[in-house]
Amino acid sequence: MFAVIDLETTGGNPNSERIIEIGIVLHDGKHKIGEYTTLINPEKEISAFISTFTGITNAMVKNAPRFVDVADTILELLEGKVIVAHNARFDYNFIKSEFRRINIPFTKKNICTVQLSRKIFPQFKSHSLGNICRDLGISIDNRHRAFGDAAATALLLEQLIEHDSKNMIRDILEDDISKIYLPKLINPKSIDILPEEVGVFYLHDKEGNVIYLDKSKNIREHIFTFFSKKPSEKIKQYLHDETADISFELTGNELIASLVEYAEIKKNTPKYNRPIANAFYKYGLFSELDQQGFQKLMVRLIEEEEGNPLLKFSSKFKAEKMMHAILTNSRLEPTFKKIDTAIQYNKRMQEALSKYLFPHSNFFIIDVGRGGSERSAIQIENGEFVGYGFFEPAYINHPTELKNSIQLTTEKVDNKRIIQNYIRKNSKYVDIVAY
Repeated sequence: MFAVIDLETTGGNPNSERIIEIGIVLHDGKHKIGEYTTLINPEKEISAFISTFTGITNAMVKNAPRFVDVADTILELLEGKVIVAHNARFDYNFIKSEFRRINIPFTKKNICTVQLSRKIFPQFKSHSLGNICRDLGISIDNRHRAFGDAAATALLLEQLIEHDSKNMIRDILEDDISKIYLPKLINPKSIDILPEEVGVFYLHDKEGNVIYLDKSKNIREHIFTFFSKKPSEKIKQYLHDETADISFELTGNELIASLVEYAEIKKNTPKYNRPIANAFYKYGLFSELDQQGFQKLMVRLIEEEEGNPLLKFSSKFKAEKMMHAILTNSRLEPTFKKIDTAIQYNKRMQEALSKYLFPHSNFFIIDVGRGGSERSAIQIENGEFVGYGFFEPAYINHPTELKNSIQLTTEKVDNKRIIQNYIRKNSKYVDIVAY
C-alpha cells in the first residue's frame, strides 16, 4: 500500500520553513483507494515568490488548520503505507520535521519516483514531474498545487510499476535489515530503533567500549550504508567483527554533531578512529597600522600578555603560509598600497580577514534543536568555543540567560574553522546573538 504525497512549502529548508499545503493519494499499486488534501497554516509569512509560484497566499492559509491540528489524521492515513513522492527526500524531510516539532517520532520507508523513472525510463532526457508526465501522456491538473501534483505522481507510479521489469520496486520494499551485512554480535533490535536524525553514533565492543564513532545527518541511513556489504579492508573487517552494539546522541544540527564528534574522539580515543592531535599554538597572525595608516599583518610568537591574535598556528611555516595566501588572494601586497588609499586597502583587508574571524568576541549561535520548539545555542566567549546547550525559547528573556543552558566543553580541540564554515554556509538559517 502506498501514500503518494506532494507538498507546497514556504521555502526549501525543512528546519526553518513550513508546509502550507499537503496532498495525499492512497494507492494499492493498481488503483487509487483514497485521497486527502488541505491547506495548512504555516504560522509564518508566505513570501511573494512562493505565492506567485503556488498561488497560495497568506489570506488563504490564515484560517487553515495548523500542522499539529491535522497531525493525527495524517498519521492515520500513512499507517502501514510506503511514502511515494517525486523527489521524495524533500517531501519526506519536511513531513518528518513537522512531526519533530510536535515531538512525534516519524520513520517511514519511502520511494522516490525521480530516481525510479531515471532507471525505468532512461530514454527520456528530463525526469522532472512536468516533463516525465508529458512524455508518458499523463496530464497534470492544477500544477504546483499539492493535490494536483500528488495525483499526477500516483499515475506515474502506476506506469513505473507496469514497466518495472527488473523488480526494482519489490527490492526497495524488502526488509532493510535483510539487505545489510550486519555484524554477528549485534542484536537486530538495536538497528530498528536507530533514528533518521542528525547526531553522533557510537559502535561498542562486547565490553561496552567505544571502538568507533562518527557524525551523521541521518544516523539510520549512515549505519545502513556503513554495513551495506561485507568489508574488504582489514581494519573494517576487525571493526565489523568486534561491533556488538550501537548507541547514538541526537544533536539537532550538524554543527553540534561536528563539535561532539571531535570532543568524543579526543575523550574516548576509539581504536578505529584516527586520533585528534592536541593543538599547541606557538605563533599568531597579528595586525596593526603602519605609519601611513595601512593595516599590516605580522607573524610572531604568542606571548601571554598579548591580546588574542587574529589566528593561531602550531608552526611559523603555517602562519606565514596563511598570511601569504590572504595577501595574494585579496590584492593586499605592498604594491597595492601605492594604488589604493588606506581606507580602500583596509576595507579589503577586513573583508579578507572576515572569512577567518568570528563576527563578535562574545556571542551565541542559535540553531534548531532536537525536536519540538527546542533550539540550540553554541557559545563563543573571548573568541573561543565554550560549549553548547539546548533551551526552550519561551523561558529565555535575555541572551545572558542562555549561559545557564550551556554544557561546558572539557576537551579543547581546534574547532574554530568548523564553526566559521558553518556560520558562513548557514547564515540564512542561524541567528547570531552578541552579548
